[in-house]
Amino acid sequence: MDNFEEIINAKLERMETATAGKEPDKVPIGIATTYFPAKYAGVTYEDMFHDNEKYIEVGTKFAKDFNWDGLSLHRSFESVTLGAALAGFDPDVALLVVVSSVLAGGASHDILDDIYSSNPGREVGKNVESQFVIDEPVMKDTEYDELINRPFDFLMDTVVPRAYKSLSNLSSPTAVGSLLKLGMELGKFPSFLGDFVGKMREQAWVPWYYALNPNPLDFIGAWLRDFDTLSLDLYRMPDKVKKACETIVGVLTAVGKMTGNISKDMTGSRRVFCPIWYNTYLSPEKYKEFHFPYIKQIVYDLVEEGFTPLMSFQGRYDHLLDTLTELPKGKVILWFDKTDLNKVRDVVGDDYCLAGGIPSSLLIGGTPEKVTQHVEKVISEQKPNGGFILSTEFNGMGDAKVENVKAMTEAVEKYGKY
Repeated sequence: MDNFEEIINAKLERMETATAGKEPDKVPIGIATTYFPAKYAGVTYEDMFHDNEKYIEVGTKFAKDFNWDGLSLHRSFESVTLGAALAGFDPDVALLVVVSSVLAGGASHDILDDIYSSNPGREVGKNVESQFVIDEPVMKDTEYDELINRPFDFLMDTVVPRAYKSLSNLSSPTAVGSLLKLGMELGKFPSFLGDFVGKMREQAWVPWYYALNPNPLDFIGAWLRDFDTLSLDLYRMPDKVKKACETIVGVLTAVGKMTGNISKDMTGSRRVFCPIWYNTYLSPEKYKEFHFPYIKQIVYDLVEEGFTPLMSFQGRYDHLLDTLTELPKGKVILWFDKTDLNKVRDVVGDDYCLAGGIPSSLLIGGTPEKVTQHVEKVISEQKPNGGFILSTEFNGMGDAKVENVKAMTEAVEKYGKY
């Protein structure tokens, strides 16, 4: 695109206006999807995940053909634990490790042999989406004090050998060689990142998000304990869980700010992805005691630094809607998977920007006519007074029909203009 900088600036302005709860020129589209662009381009999920040249090829084709206002093609999160362990050693190195699997693909999974993920073409079929699950906790319930009192040493000495099979004996040739291999991959990362962003920008690409800020309870649940055992911890050792959250919240916020600066400098986007996973499983009382205080702290810290928290409430948030009005008005994006946006709007009014509205099931199993009708309905409900970004569930449309995604895009162009 010859005028790609002009188009990029228009997309950034459109998103910023919607975020502020105001009316842009049209309803923006912001979507995260790793695998649908591979299906669209006719390549395997394995190639999309593990072949960086294919990743760039697929990404640029998709960005050009669909021209959404925000598009993220991130891959996985298995290197986050190792990155967190290194944060006390060198924040820059730690950051590279954290983002290596998110942006640079499956090499870290292959090298480290982590216990978290099953990836296409490896543990699962070449056209099966990746899965991220802990089979067994890598932190025992008796080890909270170690996490609290010496977080970085504990993560490196105890958790890392359990989380990564290649690092099970940190003094072994296997571990040293694996870390050297990972270092060689990280050395390629700046060149790859510059190549990817440069080629994508030529297609007027803007990321839906290009920065990450986990929260403490989800970090403990997803990377250390698992959600079932953590649920018991909230009752058996509540004070230790809280203290652990207080210990690591600053480290996680630093990751958000550092990745936020990378995103702002390279892409112009100030959005920082704040995934929230555990909300579905908690009662309002437990959510407000163990989860929301740290989420709220992160959000206000990011906003104070000039970033826009993109709060991804995955699963259902229906029983927690009253907490949303404690967040800064016009400064955050509230992105929902399953919760009815009309119910959210009834609670928060027009002062907050909502994202969502498109169930993946519709794109996967519906027809273009049904998709068009649904988009028209959602826009008619959420468009008045601005503050709306059309989106799907987080990374949930890999098996969508191409004709349905085209119908969604065309319907927003038709019905989304202010």
